[in-house]
Amino acid sequence: MRRRIGIDVGGTNTDAVLLEEDAVAATVKTPTTADVTTGITRALAALVEQAPGARLAHAVMIGTTHFTNAVVQRRDLGRVAAVRIGLPSGASLPPFVDWPEDLADLVRAEVVMLEGGHEFDGRPLVPFDTRGMRAAARRIRDAGIRSVAIAAVFSPLNASGEEEAAAILREECPDVAVTLSHRLGRIGLLERENAALLNACLIELARTTTRAFTQALRASGIAAPLYLTQNDGTVMLAEVAEAYPVYSFASGPTNSMRCATASPARLTTWSRSAGSARSSACPISSRWAWAAGAWSERRGRSASGRPAWATA
Repeated sequence: MRRRIGIDVGGTNTDAVLLEEDAVAATVKTPTTADVTTGITRALAALVEQAPGARLAHAVMIGTTHFTNAVVQRRDLGRVAAVRIGLPSGASLPPFVDWPEDLADLVRAEVVMLEGGHEFDGRPLVPFDTRGMRAAARRIRDAGIRSVAIAAVFSPLNASGEEEAAAILREECPDVAVTLSHRLGRIGLLERENAALLNACLIELARTTTRAFTQALRASGIAAPLYLTQNDGTVMLAEVAEAYPVYSFASGPTNSMRCATASPARLTTWSRSAGSARSSACPISSRWAWAAGAWSERRGRSASGRPAWATA
């Protein structure tokens, strides 16, 4: 018998449901706690007490606005070094240029502009400034910056500049978290860079949150793999969410950034660059059922037909 658990962490309540095949076997509602994890642990404990078979679940899906709330409420965000590869062009609108000032002041640690990048056909603009990148990596290390976002001109067509910059960073500061824009967005530099910067400032929170969720499962005696819901209705493994928390906005990047910025046009481009041209239409009140039902154990694919671990 296939058993799946779906959990929705709302602003007021945390809901948990156990599905056995296609039937709802048990449901629980508990108050959401300030640290989120405690509420999930309590919900799981109550679910297991009501239906001991929950310990045999094959998968657990969690839908949460934890990362969205961090941006909207300006809390638990990490400071980020922005590395843009595109000089001599691409300097007129620097990284963070279209961010709300209070949000930019909170997360902006250092901005590095380097020569490099490519033309639209993949040809190099100019040689990549490896010496400048190495010097920047050492400054980042000495400043104790733990997260870096790298964006290069036309990197979705030729990612070699971003990959080389990441390699230098890992040599000079091995513990730094690196977000590469070509893995998140499309052609437009500013939109893709914004997605990378947003992802980078959420990395530390994502690691803490997903690992706490996993610990909550283990404390409840549940050994099933953990998935987090994406903004387009599919799901991804918690390990992937640690690297790409920008995809874990349960209500979509558009909805979350509407609260963080004033420009609707900017919100649309940010959302598209993060891999979704539309936000989820799933109502919050039913997201737990959607999270549990979106995953197919037999095929390992979401309702959209994409692999369950897919992030783009």
